[in-house]
Amino acid sequence: MNFSFFKKIWSWKLLLSLFLMLGAMVLFASILHEVFLEKEQDDDLLIFEFFKSHIIQKGLTDLMIDITNLCSPAFIKIAYPALIVLLILFKYYRKAAFTFLAGAGGLILIGLTKVLFKRPRPQYPLEVIETGYSFPSGHATFSFIFYGTLAYFVWLSHLPKSIKLLLMLFLLGLSVSIGVSRIYLMVHYPSDVLAGFCLGYFWLFLLIYYFRLKYPLD
Repeated sequence: MNFSFFKKIWSWKLLLSLFLMLGAMVLFASILHEVFLEKEQDDDLLIFEFFKSHIIQKGLTDLMIDITNLCSPAFIKIAYPALIVLLILFKYYRKAAFTFLAGAGGLILIGLTKVLFKRPRPQYPLEVIETGYSFPSGHATFSFIFYGTLAYFVWLSHLPKSIKLLLMLFLLGLSVSIGVSRIYLMVHYPSDVLAGFCLGYFWLFLLIYYFRLKYPLD
């Protein structure tokens, strides 16, 4: 009997990832229920008011624009293909395939959900004007996929665990900061951003689980 296969399936890390992945989809479904079935926006508007009253200021706005640009289409069009090319040049073919599938699948999920739900954007954005539908936040979804992929590669590396942890926290913190910047700039409702993180988490960890079973990257 191939016990190594069952060991991979029942690894506590993979099971925890599956549990969190399912939790993300439950939260995503809860947001859908509140926003599209109950037509509830009170929490979103309350968070906007908090930002207006306590957080928004000129110097911080410039910083938030810089942060949000770390997952802008212009940035991703350069950074994502460059990462794939770099992985291929160093003969990390499975990681290159993983990165391509993560990005391509993420873009498809974002596009489909935006077209399916067609939620208008907030009416009064702060300085930055965005087009397209609001739900879910593409920046939040794809930033989790992109920087989460980098964090996963860091985890698979041979760096000391303390360095791994610091780098992973930095990358995931950057993703969260990008999501917060979308709320700050009022180009997305907070529920759009939270739903985007859930969608990105679900897709990335589904892919991680599949590759761990079929095509291990480490």
